[in-house]
Amino acid sequence: MWASTPGTALIQYYTGTGADLRTARPVTTDLGQASTGADIDVNLVGNWVTTTELNGRTATVASPLFPLTARSLADPRTTVKLLDHVSSSATAPNGDLYARGGTVAQGEGIYRIAPGPDGKPVATLVAGTDAPTALALTSTDVPSTVDLDKNGGKVTLQWLLSRENAGGKVTLRHVRTGRTVEFPFENRAGVRREWQGTLAEGSLAPNGDYTWQLDAKPLNAIGPDLRRTGAFKVTRKAGLHDYDDNGAPDLLSRDAAGGLWRDEVRKTSLSTDYWSLESKPLGAGWNGYNQIEAVGNVAGGAAPDLVARDASGILWLYLGKGDGAFAGRTKIGSGWNGYNKITGGSDLNGDGWSDLLATDASGVLWAYQGTGNWSAPFRGRTKVGGGWGGMNQITAVGDVAGTPQGDLLARDTAGVLWLYQGATGSSFATRVRVGSGWGAYTHLVGMGDVDRDGRNDLFTYGKSGSFVYRGTGVAAAPFGPRESSSVYPALPTPRHPIV
Repeated sequence: MWASTPGTALIQYYTGTGADLRTARPVTTDLGQASTGADIDVNLVGNWVTTTELNGRTATVASPLFPLTARSLADPRTTVKLLDHVSSSATAPNGDLYARGGTVAQGEGIYRIAPGPDGKPVATLVAGTDAPTALALTSTDVPSTVDLDKNGGKVTLQWLLSRENAGGKVTLRHVRTGRTVEFPFENRAGVRREWQGTLAEGSLAPNGDYTWQLDAKPLNAIGPDLRRTGAFKVTRKAGLHDYDDNGAPDLLSRDAAGGLWRDEVRKTSLSTDYWSLESKPLGAGWNGYNQIEAVGNVAGGAAPDLVARDASGILWLYLGKGDGAFAGRTKIGSGWNGYNKITGGSDLNGDGWSDLLATDASGVLWAYQGTGNWSAPFRGRTKVGGGWGGMNQITAVGDVAGTPQGDLLARDTAGVLWLYQGATGSSFATRVRVGSGWGAYTHLVGMGDVDRDGRNDLFTYGKSGSFVYRGTGVAAAPFGPRESSSVYPALPTPRHPIV
């Protein structure tokens, strides 16, 4: 099929989507393939003929015919690129060509195509639309701080582009660890994603500084690839057992050889079990201690801390580094072998630092208030009261009863568990009976908030295995029914939990 301009040029469309340009000399120029199957628009401008495959701006494939190109009638090998694309055109009575299209340099609008001083066609923008021709990022919706304690740990993030025919990805990167997650997109005007605070392979996003990077490619190849970057911060409240700062509790255990292990406890909405994401070794030599206790944040660092008592009665502090490991030990003091039970993790006086509780052989309970200073993590002891000799285990659990102060669980020799709500830094409210039968457990661990509902939970371990009791926030019934956990198998097991 032939199409002509007034007397001087013809376009022949042949089988498929190819075309030839034939000028009056005659000279035939192979224009190549029209990638979209659209018409090739042909016009005369002085002694030049212009060609373009229409509607390239919205195309999802590239084409060498999208640019508005002028060819000399005297020598069709001489060309001038005028616009990057054209959607429509019309010729004025004086012979000037008006094209609706755009250039990467000047954007979208109406352009006049007319001979310049040297006779070559020149494109002049006569009415712009303020829309870019190159792919552009038009808006972002990324909070400067993402609080994953809110909205169920989810946040909606959005990056919008100037047009839909684009593909690429957005990458979130945790600055400290380099861990990432990618949000790919194809033939869409950007990304709108509900981020649930996870990175690659389902790992939870740690607190701290993040960067985002948008990489997008125009599918029609009009204009350069796009890259834009930004930053934000992720934050959560520090958990009692969250040693790698990602919101999930980490339980510690010790094997027979004295190796220390960390298990990140997870539960998804689709699982019925509380399970360990992975077991990581933290080091050897821990069999030199007769008690190891997770005490929450007492030293002012980025994560909860650990204390350990050796056989000579010296208590040592291991500062949590926030990456799942601990700094080298610091001596707290001697004389701690006078206590038969030690627990920590509840903020009893509301100053933001966890406190330590210990009972002596005469049944007196003592409180050591945390300072937030790693070189002297506790103040001098304060007597809470006597009569604690009838308890064979005490466990600080943070707030499980819905009050600002941290709470304490104590189990008596009959297996009855009691809740003591924190009242002040050295006293408790009237105790509440939780229930009987708790003597079946060798370990009670205030694990923090494992189910992300804003209330601390309880982890238990005994001959029949491990279980989780979800906190209710109600003092009269602080825990729900027990739920199964596969973190530690039933006895015997090569690793035993520590509190």
